[in-house]
Amino acid sequence: MSQPINKVLDSEIITRVIRREWLVDGVLQQTAYTLNPNETYLSVNRPAIDTYEADVHSFVISHDDFQFDRGKKFHCAVMPVSGVRGIKVLDDNNTPLAIDVEVEPRDTHTKSHAGIFVRTGAKNVLPGRSLMGTSVPEAVSVDMILQDVRWELLALSTVEEHEINP
Repeated sequence: MSQPINKVLDSEIITRVIRREWLVDGVLQQTAYTLNPNETYLSVNRPAIDTYEADVHSFVISHDDFQFDRGKKFHCAVMPVSGVRGIKVLDDNNTPLAIDVEVEPRDTHTKSHAGIFVRTGAKNVLPGRSLMGTSVPEAVSVDMILQDVRWELLALSTVEEHEINP
């Protein structure tokens, strides 16, 4: 049964469609969770939404770099929303930083689409951006925060293989 699309529930799972270069010898690479310079969140999809299969299939069909085995298969990293939201970024003294990892619907064009956001307060943590004016200590870099989040997402992920339906 479908969940309401206005809120992503902790009980849901999310999937990230995997590019070929993110899966090396069957092992998911942390680059699967790297923000591109123009991105503010990592794109994921919600299997709890009734259009999920059609949404993901349409995406994979139109993007060759997400297809494996000559366009016959694709892969998804599967993660629990509760685990993603439970990610804690620690400083060098193992003290949690004021960093939140959130999963929010991004369903303007694709109903099952959602995003993983990394924030401190109301400010997105993005590559090349400063954390000045936040509660994060000056000695902590954006790169360190995003690296820690990537490792945690990787640890939460299970890779699944799917066939592309003709």
